[in-house]
Amino acid sequence: MKKLGQNIRKLRELRNFTQQYMAEKLEMTQGNYARIENEEIHLSEERLQKISGLLGYSSEFIIQFDVEKIHDMVSEKKDTVREVFQFQISPELKQLYESRINSLESYVDELKAEIRNLREQTMRISQMQQAPAAASVEEPAQQPTA
Repeated sequence: MKKLGQNIRKLRELRNFTQQYMAEKLEMTQGNYARIENEEIHLSEERLQKISGLLGYSSEFIIQFDVEKIHDMVSEKKDTVREVFQFQISPELKQLYESRINSLESYVDELKAEIRNLREQTMRISQMQQAPAAASVEEPAQQPTA
């Protein structure tokens, strides 16, 4: 029962229960409840039964609970669902999606080219506006001759 307290904590967190909530239901202080999760005090079979009732799991499940196994099972299920979904798409629908993706990628390329052109035009206009201003600063004002 080395990791029993850790299992209780993980399952409590999955239920979104606070230590305070659990402590109140078990008629104990939050500090003493925390000591159960931290494995600082012995957990009686009776107390384990009450905790399992609050969490909605059997005592055996709490004792054998393994986060890594659950994580592996979820990952495995996600992969299986993805594979099943891939096989359920008809070839026509897949081709339609691929065609739409290609069309959108071409459109993105066109927009990028247009943005480049607009930037170049903006730079040219900016340079043309700066050139007359610089020329007028460089030319000395002509003095009227008498």
